[in-house]
Amino acid sequence: DLTLDAQGNPAAVFIFQIGSTLTTGSGSHVILANGASACNIFWQVGISATLGTNSIFKGNILALTSITLTTGVNLEGRALARNGAVTLDTNVISGCTCP
Repeated sequence: DLTLDAQGNPAAVFIFQIGSTLTTGSGSHVILANGASACNIFWQVGISATLGTNSIFKGNILALTSITLTTGVNLEGRALARNGAVTLDTNVISGCTCP
């Protein structure tokens, strides 16, 4: 699990830059604490992203090639692939609510 702590600042921004691939483990969680917002989390991925089965993920995934959400993924944010597909399989996707 990964906890992102905004330390009471609702405008806190988190930017992760991954050179090639992002792969999460099955059942993993991104946890927001102390005012952190999914709207302010960005995952820039150089090639592709794969979210593991039944994981809970927060933020906006921006992948160059493709994004795969395996069975049961819960995403609060967006999944945007520039040159390829976004593949879904029985997922719950809720857009983030930004002020």
